[in-house]
Amino acid sequence: MAVSPRLCMGSNPCWWTGCQGIYNIAIGVAQGVAYLHHVCNPPVIHRDVKSSNILLDTNFDARITDFGLARIMAHKNETVSMVAGTYGYIAPEYGYTLKVDEKTDIYSYGVVLLELLTEENP
Repeated sequence: MAVSPRLCMGSNPCWWTGCQGIYNIAIGVAQGVAYLHHVCNPPVIHRDVKSSNILLDTNFDARITDFGLARIMAHKNETVSMVAGTYGYIAPEYGYTLKVDEKTDIYSYGVVLLELLTEENP
């Protein structure tokens, strides 16, 4: 199941709309992003962290998916030739400078948190 407010339709409330569910998803995604940035060697920048790229396993633990736009960071502050990602989740400075680093994913993670808390699309 994807984590997306769009799954909450009609009178059926999402199972995760409670504070504990939101907290568990937020922590799971943060741990996944931290793993990519600090445990992987060289670090991996996802570049498309968004609610529809977060899946829940059978224990309802969050898993980051869709690594099609991911970059392996051989050097800090690499520059790319074009912006990749989903509008609304892309860090503004990434769009202007084309520089990719951990901050790119952190911004997107913040948008996901806002989306979880407000149940609104970015």
